[in-house]
Amino acid sequence: MTNHLKSRYLIHLLITVLIGTFSSFNQALAVVTPPATKCNIRVDDPHISKYILRKRGVLAVKVNARSTCDKAMRNLELNVEIYKVGLFRDYRVGKGEVQIQGLIYANKVIKNEKANTECINQKSSRYYGIAYASAIIDGQPRKTLKVTSAKTITLECGT
Repeated sequence: MTNHLKSRYLIHLLITVLIGTFSSFNQALAVVTPPATKCNIRVDDPHISKYILRKRGVLAVKVNARSTCDKAMRNLELNVEIYKVGLFRDYRVGKGEVQIQGLIYANKVIKNEKANTECINQKSSRYYGIAYASAIIDGQPRKTLKVTSAKTITLECGT
């Protein structure tokens, strides 16, 4: 075989392999399915609670979260945790839990505004929030992944 024929043969072989690879890749993409629901949790950034200061007269770090789902659900448990950034690891300093037994209609916003922790002093510390939930959707128990607040915030609040 001449060099010209060898190179034409290799080019045809390469094209055949590439076509086979891309058609397999497209088939693999075609079997990806979207999530069954459009449920989500939004976590607010940590802040000093003006409400707790006004009502109880103490400084406190607070994190709020809300959950919505495009399907009806039952027995929702929405948890919010407050973490303080430490030198070697982060510490959970507060937690709030909302439990709603029974039916929750689709697209209803459920709020958890219970997670807070009182400041012991006014030492500067960094905080973030994490929220997660569990519920029964379409007769199946479901759990969310943990969702973190968008920012880690420095507050004049030592815990």
